[in-house]
Amino acid sequence: MRPFVRLIWKEARELLRPRYILPILLLPLIFIGMGQGFSGVEAQLGQEPTVGVVDRDGGEYGEVVVETLDERAELAYRSTDGSVDAALNETTAAGGSAVVEVPANFTERIRAGERGRVHLYTSVESVSIVGIASSAQVEELLSASAHNVTVAVTGASEAQLDPIERDHTTYVKGRQLSAPPGVISAAFTSQFIFVPVIIMLAIVFSGQMVMNSMASEKEHKTLETLLTMPIERRSIVAAKLVGGSVVGLVATALYTGGIALSNLSIGDVGDTAALTLGAGDYLLVGVSLFFTLVGTLAVALSLGIFADSQQGAQMLLLPLSGLAIVPMFATMFTDVDVLGLPARAALFAIPFTHPIIAPKRLLFDDVDLVLAGIAYEVVFAVAAVWFAVKLFESDRPITGNAGWLDRLVRLVQQ
Repeated sequence: MRPFVRLIWKEARELLRPRYILPILLLPLIFIGMGQGFSGVEAQLGQEPTVGVVDRDGGEYGEVVVETLDERAELAYRSTDGSVDAALNETTAAGGSAVVEVPANFTERIRAGERGRVHLYTSVESVSIVGIASSAQVEELLSASAHNVTVAVTGASEAQLDPIERDHTTYVKGRQLSAPPGVISAAFTSQFIFVPVIIMLAIVFSGQMVMNSMASEKEHKTLETLLTMPIERRSIVAAKLVGGSVVGLVATALYTGGIALSNLSIGDVGDTAALTLGAGDYLLVGVSLFFTLVGTLAVALSLGIFADSQQGAQMLLLPLSGLAIVPMFATMFTDVDVLGLPARAALFAIPFTHPIIAPKRLLFDDVDLVLAGIAYEVVFAVAAVWFAVKLFESDRPITGNAGWLDRLVRLVQQ
């Protein structure tokens, strides 16, 4: 028993090197940072914009525009004859980015039955989501100004200008939400666009970690020495998998914790209670990801036997990465339920699909599919472990020959 424990410690110590463990530690932090960043963007865009205004009109309708801007935004600059350059400089110094100029004939044109015209000057120094979106907020202010001018000109009431009051009820997979589809779609996009990416990277990094470890052992001839020791090869495989699984368990806890801290939910949609994942849901996501990682480690261990160097290991990792990338893109841009039967069957046949779709499925209480996916991942992990054991018990680790399979793998590495 002691030699087996030593083997496990050897594998765990090998996999816990900084070059392997740092990506595992950084990914959840990146994920949490992205979630917090988007929350910060939404909070910042929810604040009143800072604008400047140059009212050269002085008429009643020009005053309506200025009053609307004053009510809905923070006026950093207000003048009747100042230059636009001075207005922009003062406004940008106060944290704003736009100046509205009301021409001298604004009220006169509207009284003549023509359309009044304003000029919007925008200075975008930050080419980012916040920089562009905050500038677009001023367009909403001008729309509100146009509405108020219409009220002033026509004397119409709000009910006359907008006689239809809208109520929204949207059904999403049988769940009733009192919100427009666009609001729900935006919530889904902001909450779930990075989940498939993070899970895909978790799978790829875990496989890369084991394959690089195996390639390093082959380069330093330690694998051959290990195979000549009086230890069953099944024990060697078991030790490598247990050591890798311990690291995989830590990675699973970190990734699941990162997803949980990002607070996956569809909240604040109308008067309906938020759709939020519970503790049991996150546990199922973690179990799904863990068995996927175990299967990935076993497959990577098998492929690592064929790697003649760490560069060759990177090439052998490409098919594994491709299988993880396909469900990532498929679930980001569509729903598996709307796909045809062949495409859906192909996606479900890829083990990496199930942990990627698990959070979204659990959000709508589709537990049965998640449990079925976990069962499939268990079968995949057992089959991958069995293949790794058979491969280690063959002559391939010693002779370096595995027939047609070896020729195929060498072709990939070239």
